[in-house]
Amino acid sequence: MESIDSDKLQQFSLQTGNMVASGFNCAISLIGDRLNLYKSLYEIGPCDSQRLAGHLELSERWVREWLHHQACLNQIFFHEESGTFELSPEAFAVLVDENHPAYLMGAYDTVGAVFPAIERVEEAFRSGLGMNYDDHGPSCACGIERMGAYSKQFRLVPEILPLVPGINQKLNEGTKVADIGCGGALATIAMAAAFPRSSFYGFDISENALNRARENAAEAQVSNVAFLNPTESPLPQDGSFGMVTTFDVVHDTPYPNQLVESIFAALEPKGYWLCEDIKGQETFAENLKENPVAGLLYGFSVMVCMNSGLSEPDGAGLGTLGFTRNLAEKMGKDSGFSSFEQLEVDSPMNNYYLLKK
Repeated sequence: MESIDSDKLQQFSLQTGNMVASGFNCAISLIGDRLNLYKSLYEIGPCDSQRLAGHLELSERWVREWLHHQACLNQIFFHEESGTFELSPEAFAVLVDENHPAYLMGAYDTVGAVFPAIERVEEAFRSGLGMNYDDHGPSCACGIERMGAYSKQFRLVPEILPLVPGINQKLNEGTKVADIGCGGALATIAMAAAFPRSSFYGFDISENALNRARENAAEAQVSNVAFLNPTESPLPQDGSFGMVTTFDVVHDTPYPNQLVESIFAALEPKGYWLCEDIKGQETFAENLKENPVAGLLYGFSVMVCMNSGLSEPDGAGLGTLGFTRNLAEKMGKDSGFSSFEQLEVDSPMNNYYLLKK
């Protein structure tokens, strides 16, 4: 055995301990979300475990240990002089406020949903065959919906759609739009509410996602939407759609080339495909050096995204960071699109592409 550098050993042991602590924190943060511990702590202001537990009618001993854990991980602040705990406005934005662009509790939801899949993923390393989204259960679909909510609900209609030439006029007059991989349909519903003369069709192979979509549409009281599973009701290849949208979808699909070709066939002449996908560099070396959340995204890839892309025996398995700008442009041109443009949208996580038939 090679000699061990004691300082490097200590450093790596500390790093590993922090990783394990992060794993526990995913579960414990989910509990805080589901029991409204974060929200109540923020609303009450600095308080001790007795007051917080009493407010929520929870066991004080469990709340006390939860507070201790969260303070050790700096998700909440401990005031030693008063013995009270506090949630900062910044933590509230990230952990509680679903309408804030920094909101990330949905990521905890997704991580919690994939923990039970460890044995399945272990087997996938042997067989090569991954899991589709429904194999993870409904919590995974819910978590992904919550993660991407802000841009779909608050940026898509006022900021991003106007970048598509002439689309607002077409949508106001009435056209057909297909939202492929619609998930919980937050984008579909936002467009449908803004453009009542147009018809919107959300397609998703996940029944859990489609159930969420129908619930969300009913709550929003929009009637110009329909939701379909493409395994039963494929995207029509009749050139009848004025626009097709995909939001973080292409890198997940087992058959990205077929998907892009079907989008082209579905569009009317001069119709547009608006594509949002994860912002990845062209090589792993670039991601390693330049992407500050590459570790997070490769983790999602193994457990969720590449997993989905390999859920069929001959799946492409692009992975979370695999649908790069260059690949998007190549696939578009190979499928017949006449133009490709990367839109100027300020987003730390996503690129936006516009392809014209």
